[in-house]
Amino acid sequence: MFKYLIIPAIAVLILGCDSLSTHKSLADSIHAVDTPLKTIAPAKLIVPGKRIGNIYINENADSVVAKLGKPNWSDAAMGASFMAWFDKKGKNVHKTSIYAHRNMGAADEKVNYIKEIRETSPSFKTADYGGAGSEIKDVMKLYKLEKHPAPGNKKLWLYDNYQEGIGFEVDSTGKCLAVYIHAPGDSSAAHLDIHK
Repeated sequence: MFKYLIIPAIAVLILGCDSLSTHKSLADSIHAVDTPLKTIAPAKLIVPGKRIGNIYINENADSVVAKLGKPNWSDAAMGASFMAWFDKKGKNVHKTSIYAHRNMGAADEKVNYIKEIRETSPSFKTADYGGAGSEIKDVMKLYKLEKHPAPGNKKLWLYDNYQEGIGFEVDSTGKCLAVYIHAPGDSSAAHLDIHK
């Protein structure tokens, strides 16, 4: 009777171990697929509706000048201001542009609030790796986007999600040239021309 119990026990152990190793290797392969290859550093992270790197929507533009230095280009009139910083990397020149606006006549009218940020450097990415240099067909798997003519340039398109506060400027080949961030639901900011 003892020998009849040993054979099934050995079979259960062998099959159980094989099942456990199969389960473990399946879990490892799923985990490997879900784990990003590289984590985006906070200073290079794009967060829809909130920030690009260390520049935040509704931040005082003066604090951006303190972080990045004097802009390479700027213009201001009637409470609105545009600023751009150029960063040359090899043959390419990348631009960080902001549009800011003052609440004229309000108690805080001296504060120049950032309403839109535009970034052309491919080193800035969303947590899902969308950004300048991405293909729009891949970005559209990450966000629900509406296509519009890009402000200020008839050869480009703007794919924007107003509710989330993110847009992608795209050329005729489908390549993303820039990322726009604005406050969620602020469609007016997305239609500004800040290409300078």
